[in-house]
Amino acid sequence: MASPSDSWMREFNEASKLADDIGARIAERSSLPPSGPETQRHVSAIRRKITILGTRLDSLESLLAKLPTPLNIRGTLLCVGKE
Repeated sequence: MASPSDSWMREFNEASKLADDIGARIAERSSLPPSGPETQRHVSAIRRKITILGTRLDSLESLLAKLPTPLNIRGTLLCVGKE
Protein backbone atom coordinates (compact mmCIF):
# COMPACT_ATOMS: atom_id res chain seq x y z
CA MET A 1 0.00 0.00 0.00
CA ALA A 2 1.34 3.43 -0.94
CA SER A 3 2.07 5.88 1.82
CA PRO A 4 0.11 9.15 1.94
CA SER A 5 3.21 11.09 0.86
CA ASP A 6 3.69 8.72 -2.13
CA SER A 7 0.07 9.27 -3.14
CA TRP A 8 0.52 13.02 -2.82
CA MET A 9 3.67 13.02 -4.94
CA ARG A 10 2.04 10.87 -7.63
CA GLU A 11 -0.96 13.22 -7.75
CA PHE A 12 1.36 16.23 -7.74
CA ASN A 13 3.34 14.88 -10.70
CA GLU A 14 0.15 14.22 -12.67
CA ALA A 15 -1.17 17.72 -11.89
CA SER A 16 2.16 19.25 -12.90
CA LYS A 17 2.12 17.45 -16.26
CA LEU A 18 -1.46 18.54 -16.82
CA ALA A 19 -0.57 22.16 -16.03
CA ASP A 20 2.31 21.99 -18.51
CA ASP A 21 -0.06 20.57 -21.15
CA ILE A 22 -2.53 23.39 -20.52
CA GLY A 23 0.23 25.97 -20.87
CA ALA A 24 1.37 24.43 -24.16
CA ARG A 25 -2.18 24.39 -25.51
CA ILE A 26 -2.67 28.03 -24.56
CA ALA A 27 0.55 28.88 -26.41
CA GLU A 28 -0.70 26.93 -29.45
CA ARG A 29 -3.89 28.99 -29.41
CA SER A 30 -2.08 31.95 -30.96
CA SER A 31 -1.36 29.91 -34.09
CA LEU A 32 -5.04 29.16 -34.70
CA PRO A 33 -7.49 31.37 -36.59
CA PRO A 34 -9.32 33.96 -34.43
CA SER A 35 -12.57 31.99 -34.71
CA GLY A 36 -14.02 28.88 -36.25
CA PRO A 37 -14.75 25.27 -35.32
CA GLU A 38 -11.11 24.25 -34.89
CA THR A 39 -10.49 27.17 -32.56
CA GLN A 40 -13.64 26.40 -30.56
CA ARG A 41 -12.61 22.74 -30.17
CA HIS A 42 -9.16 23.82 -29.02
CA VAL A 43 -10.53 26.28 -26.46
CA SER A 44 -13.06 23.71 -25.23
CA ALA A 45 -10.26 21.19 -24.70
CA ILE A 46 -8.32 23.78 -22.68
CA ARG A 47 -11.38 24.48 -20.52
CA ARG A 48 -11.91 20.76 -19.89
CA LYS A 49 -8.30 20.32 -18.86
CA ILE A 50 -8.50 23.33 -16.53
CA THR A 51 -11.54 21.75 -14.87
CA ILE A 52 -9.63 18.47 -14.46
CA LEU A 53 -6.66 20.37 -13.00
CA GLY A 54 -8.98 22.02 -10.46
CA THR A 55 -10.16 18.56 -9.39
CA ARG A 56 -6.56 17.37 -9.09
CA LEU A 57 -5.69 20.39 -6.94
CA ASP A 58 -8.64 19.63 -4.65
CA SER A 59 -7.39 16.06 -4.38
CA LEU A 60 -3.90 17.30 -3.50
CA GLU A 61 -5.34 19.48 -0.77
CA SER A 62 -7.29 16.53 0.63
CA LEU A 63 -4.25 14.23 0.53
CA LEU A 64 -2.13 16.90 2.20
CA ALA A 65 -4.53 17.01 5.13
CA LYS A 66 -4.10 13.24 5.58
CA LEU A 67 -0.32 13.34 5.90
CA PRO A 68 0.93 12.44 9.37
CA THR A 69 3.15 15.52 9.65
CA PRO A 70 3.64 18.52 7.37
CA LEU A 71 7.40 18.01 7.57
CA ASN A 72 7.24 14.82 5.48
CA ILE A 73 5.85 16.57 2.44
CA ARG A 74 8.05 19.62 2.85
CA GLY A 75 11.17 17.46 2.78
CA THR A 76 9.90 15.64 -0.30
CA LEU A 77 9.12 18.86 -2.11
CA LEU A 78 12.57 20.22 -1.39
CA CYS A 79 14.05 17.13 -3.02
CA VAL A 80 11.84 17.55 -6.09
CA GLY A 81 13.07 21.08 -6.63
CA LYS A 82 16.71 19.95 -6.59
CA GLU A 83 16.39 17.30 -9.32
